[in-house]
Amino acid sequence: MTTKELGDMGEDMACEYLVEKGYKILGRNYKITFGEIDIISKKEKVIHFVEVKAMADNGYNFSPEEHVDYRKQRKLRQMAQIWLDKNKYKQDVAHQIDIIGILVNQTTRVAKLHYFPNAVGG
Repeated sequence: MTTKELGDMGEDMACEYLVEKGYKILGRNYKITFGEIDIISKKEKVIHFVEVKAMADNGYNFSPEEHVDYRKQRKLRQMAQIWLDKNKYKQDVAHQIDIIGILVNQTTRVAKLHYFPNAVGG
């Protein structure tokens, strides 16, 4: 499985998970010049910007969500604000940045999903 296939599979799994939990998917793969937001969803009155990190289980004690470092977090906050502005949301609209980490066993094709709501502070 290529990295792109793994990423696409992870995003599909994350969307399915969110929909099952009552989220409405507003968009996927929102690209701007310096980055991309994987999933934009809404539940109740809160907009969720979701970063999905999927990786193959290679036996290391390293979780996919650990790849969202400070620089990536700062970028996610900036991209979320740009999306809110572009879509004419008020500055005080309830929103948060969540992370979904997915670890895939490539032999069995079994995946473990971990959801971290409001993982990136503003």
